[in-house]
This record gives sequence, structure tokens and C-alpha cells, in this order.
Amino acid sequence: MGDQASALLSGALAQVSPDDARPGVLGLVVVLGLIVATALLMVSFTRHLRRVDFDEQPSPAARAPADPSDSAETEPLDPPHSDGPEPDAR
Repeated sequence: MGDQASALLSGALAQVSPDDARPGVLGLVVVLGLIVATALLMVSFTRHLRRVDFDEQPSPAARAPADPSDSAETEPLDPPHSDGPEPDAR
């Protein structure tokens, strides 16, 4: 089985000449077009980033509290539910 596959593969490779597998002018145009489009997008992106104004220090209201006990909400968001009756507190 392996001998047949290698014979078919070698026969197929022998039929392909180096002149048949060239990308040609169309491949060159596509690659150059992609390079030019990428360069233009990079220039545009750089210009837009230069126009952006941002604060280097975030405002105190935007920062999250470092300690969970400092937050205004002390109750859990989803209290645990029990399936049965409440146990007697003795």
C-alpha cells in the first residue's frame, strides 16, 4: 500500500515542471497591495493615537477599593438559600 502511494506521488511530482507553479504578476500585485495597505493603516493608526487625550492618573472614583471592607455594600450579592426549614437557634 505504501509503495503504491509513493509511486503515485513521485509520478505526480515528475509531471509538474518548475514553470507551472509560479505565482506570476498577479501574486506580486496582491502581495505589494497588502504591504502598501498595511503601511497606510499603520500611519493612520499612529495619527489617531497622537490625537487621543488621556489622563495619566485615573480619577479616585474610577479606582476600585483595595480592601473589600472599604466598599459601601457589605451584604453579599446572592445570599445562600436553604431547601429546608430554618434550624432552631438554641
